[in-house]
Amino acid sequence: MNSWCGGICRVRRAACSTGSDAADGVKKIVAHPEIWTAERPSRWPEAPRNMSVTAVSEIEACPRRWALRHADYPKLWGGYGYPPRVHMGALLGAMTHLALETIIREFIRTGCPSVKDATAVSVMRSLGGYTQVLDNCIDRVISRLQVNPRAQRHLEFSTRFLRARIPRVRTQVQAMLSRTRLEGRSRRHGRSSGFTTPLVTGTYAELEVSAKRIGWKGKLDLLAISPEACEIIDFKTGAPSDVHRFQIEVYSLLWTLDEERNPQGRSADRLILAYDNGQVEVSVPSPDRCKALEQELVERRAGARASVAQRPPEAKPDPVHCRSCQVRHLCDEYWASEVVRTKRYDETRKMHFGDCEVTIAARHGPSSWDARIERPWRGLHAVVRTTSEELEVGDRLRLLDGALLLDEEDPGQPWVITLGMMSEVFKVSRRTSSND
Repeated sequence: MNSWCGGICRVRRAACSTGSDAADGVKKIVAHPEIWTAERPSRWPEAPRNMSVTAVSEIEACPRRWALRHADYPKLWGGYGYPPRVHMGALLGAMTHLALETIIREFIRTGCPSVKDATAVSVMRSLGGYTQVLDNCIDRVISRLQVNPRAQRHLEFSTRFLRARIPRVRTQVQAMLSRTRLEGRSRRHGRSSGFTTPLVTGTYAELEVSAKRIGWKGKLDLLAISPEACEIIDFKTGAPSDVHRFQIEVYSLLWTLDEERNPQGRSADRLILAYDNGQVEVSVPSPDRCKALEQELVERRAGARASVAQRPPEAKPDPVHCRSCQVRHLCDEYWASEVVRTKRYDETRKMHFGDCEVTIAARHGPSSWDARIERPWRGLHAVVRTTSEELEVGDRLRLLDGALLLDEEDPGQPWVITLGMMSEVFKVSRRTSSND
């Protein structure tokens, strides 16, 4: 076997499927990628003035990734940052959180304290029931994708994917709500996220809190204030992790330091992480822990801002972070590193998926092209399978998430790179390709 095969699992060459019905009821739609140009930013972003847990974590992991995602790309679209890639797990999480927010807001508005209360039935009936709420949330999630040019070919599949999971999400939402009790809310307040005055007894959904003195902000899923207690609830759709615990600790500190919404500096009494299979109570930070946490946030904010102030910011190629990076096709450091050799193995389809940079050499067949691999296995030959008619001889392309196959009976045969629905193709400029 040639040395370049490394740790690749060799599989038999198989025909590309054109579509099938999955066990979960979602029709597998084969859509072939458009050709995009790997555009460089027209302007690098400024460091965020108010830091969040998500932003600081992303910057610390890779300043270049954060900067590329938040830079300006006026030639691509009129939106903010780089057009985000469609991720089914993220869409599912957005659908779940939106449903929780919709139902909780209506419960608060009508004064219904929980799903176990007698008035809950009439409240849910007014919303059309759980299934109707989820159906409406899917429409809202998909509508957000309408302006994203990178998402256009995924709209139909994304809609079917989410609708097929309504029964599962409905069960999750019902389970989370069954363990949540709400306080009433003063009528003088409007939308939770826009409060800039001291908060009174009540429950507040999607509440923005800000500690201006240290330059940090956050959004609480739920804040319940009563004369006896102050409770922060954070809904989570993933598996429990230490990151979740740290995040809700930060939320607790930001609430205490928010001089507009909490001028008395009242501390939270309970911190709850709400998962679909139960709740996890996190210890409220002690005064010493709060002081140490505040200092940590100040230092991490300063470090993150300094990192993204560089031009360009530092790139930190890493197998875990690069695998999920939405802008790795723009990062020359990624393509020049050994990390690009990292592949993902799909147990269901028994295939490896990965990234390759190739130069198109000739037409191979009606739906395939001969190509020379430039990175990461330079000089090897491949057959790129796609029905796209946009390829041309001489194109240098970065292929993301292609199925990588090697004939186990004849390792000397070219690689077969099959571009499927979730694959993406980006044309590399001559200036970039000359950097080899």
